[in-house]
Amino acid sequence: MKLAKYLKSENIYLTETCKDTDSFYGDFSKFLKDRGLIEDVKKIKRLFVKRESIQSTGIGKGVATPHIFSSEFSAFLLAAAFIHHGLDFKAPDKRDVQLVFLIMSDDRDIGLHLKTLAHIARLTAGSDIIGGLQNARSAAEIYAILIEKEKTILN
Repeated sequence: MKLAKYLKSENIYLTETCKDTDSFYGDFSKFLKDRGLIEDVKKIKRLFVKRESIQSTGIGKGVATPHIFSSEFSAFLLAAAFIHHGLDFKAPDKRDVQLVFLIMSDDRDIGLHLKTLAHIARLTAGSDIIGGLQNARSAAEIYAILIEKEKTILN
């Protein structure tokens, strides 16, 4: 699994702050719609909110990995978001989340979901990935930093 194969800089959403996870998922779903990646904003928001209500997708160190399945997706989609001022995702370490990897597909890609979750956990486990992203102000900068960080775990 390589981020560059699935994550595109144009699918990285940046925001300064969000009121709560419901608002974040609503804004992010609109972002996907604006890019022509989904049709039904309410459905995708509802799926993300439902997933979050089952168990927090915050994995610690300022990172969350929400993942959903829907017929809205004809192909596996990996997107990311950076919330500069952080958002409470009820992460186990109680740290606000700033980096969100959003994993989406229809139900045929369960294996790829699991590989992606494991890869992201490995990517974020070794060091403070958030520190390197703090000064990034564009999706292209976030993307470049993530790809560079990934090289350290692939070598």
